[in-house]
Amino acid sequence: MENDLTFVCISDTHCCNIPLPPGDVLIHCGDFTKRGQKEETLSFIEWLIKQPFKYKVVIAGNHDISLDTENYRSKLRDYHHKVSNFNDEELLQKLKDNCIYLLNSSIVIDGIKIWGSPYSLEFCTWAFQLKNENAEVFWSQIEEDSDIIVTHGPPLNHGDLVDNWGNKKHVGDESLLKRVLQIKPKYHLFGHIHEGYGKTEQEGVNFINCSLVNRNYKVVNEPFIFKLPKKQVII
Repeated sequence: MENDLTFVCISDTHCCNIPLPPGDVLIHCGDFTKRGQKEETLSFIEWLIKQPFKYKVVIAGNHDISLDTENYRSKLRDYHHKVSNFNDEELLQKLKDNCIYLLNSSIVIDGIKIWGSPYSLEFCTWAFQLKNENAEVFWSQIEEDSDIIVTHGPPLNHGDLVDNWGNKKHVGDESLLKRVLQIKPKYHLFGHIHEGYGKTEQEGVNFINCSLVNRNYKVVNEPFIFKLPKKQVII
């Protein structure tokens, strides 16, 4: 229908810049690089420029370390890159010039509010890490009228089951789940846990883990596609 927006949603592409089905809005839930290297990020930007979507909404993930400019120079660069001779702020700006980049912020597209954050629960020394004891306060910033919430990390019990040699465990964020269920958006999109790919539902909210790659970093999954009717914006 002419009044509908078609959303194409992906996550965890990790340098696998694949062809995509057509749509109006592309949403990438983070981890488009493997280690946040300059060349990886530039390659993603070049791929992004070629995608024929009217709107391209992007958040970073824990692997996209050079975009965590608050922590990159102080600790992440030395741990992950050892030697670095590029300006991380300039790289981030180049990405922003070619998409709608969300960092704990929102965008309204044809009346549909999308709120996005790159953060996930703390795991080793990666980017955009959130301590569990700070999560409830952190997620309180998600805007109440969000129609779509995009985070890199999953909420508890939705697309968050990991299997380490038979030891299965849900690793999602309980505080994030609580906040999402308070707001009740139409969709909560995320990635991070590759083996958690798929769609679940709770209290009317559609939870989608959009990871395209599996645990071996091979593209095995399809983008998620859905439609939402445009909203009339009253000024």
